Amino acid sequence: MTDQTFIWSAAACYAISGILTVDRLRRSKTSVTTHPINYATMLAGFVFHTLFLYSRGHTLQRCPLTNSFETTVFIAWAAVLFYLLIGPSYRVSFLGAFTAPFVLAILVIALLVLNDSVAGVRLLRSPWVDFHAGIAILSFGAFGLAGVTGLMYIIQERQLKTRKLTSSFLLLPSIEQLDVINARLTLLGFVMLTAGMIGGMISYRIIGHWDAPKIIWAVAVWLIYASITLARQLGSVRGRKIAWASVGAFAFALVFYWVISHGGGTP
Repeated sequence: MTDQTFIWSAAACYAISGILTVDRLRRSKTSVTTHPINYATMLAGFVFHTLFLYSRGHTLQRCPLTNSFETTVFIAWAAVLFYLLIGPSYRVSFLGAFTAPFVLAILVIALLVLNDSVAGVRLLRSPWVDFHAGIAILSFGAFGLAGVTGLMYIIQERQLKTRKLTSSFLLLPSIEQLDVINARLTLLGFVMLTAGMIGGMISYRIIGHWDAPKIIWAVAVWLIYASITLARQLGSVRGRKIAWASVGAFAFALVFYWVISHGGGTP
């Protein structure tokens, strides 16, 4: 089985999980028997996802983050990882209804659009390079899931304000719970991103080769999430504005990463 088969199998599992949840929502079902099935399909997708990364890493003999395709797949994997950890902890099984299509969309873009060719310029090997890249990309998994919870917050708040409650209202977590999850994911992601950037500065001194556009992008993303974290801590911005900021910040980070990585290259 090739690594491409693994990642397409993962995408199929995420699609099935999303379809099952939509069907449950359409029928206004709240039976707890549906929750384990959705979680199991997400877990199966995660297993295939992990097998892809392991297979690719074994082939490369390093962390599989050598081009925009691999990095995007890793971001999607990290988002599922955080979902699998957070879902049971906060009892928010319906989070998978939003996480599954989110991850599926990222994988489809990676598979159909992004460049999976080997980078033309190879970096010198350094454990700091893999640490910097791995921990930084994990942070984007947390940011991505924070964006998902932000979108759920916006939907839930809109239903409350308009008093037009749909069947999803009973399945979605409360806006208070979503706000707490969003805050913790954003803070966790920011801490990991900061650690990754410190690792990046150390690895730069060792290998001396980072593209200027990616440095600018990384600093810009760090400043955006630093602003969101600080605003939340100070209480100057909260609720819907923070939710929109979470969605917008991740969209900015991912889209601009794809733009500057067009044509491949090592993160």
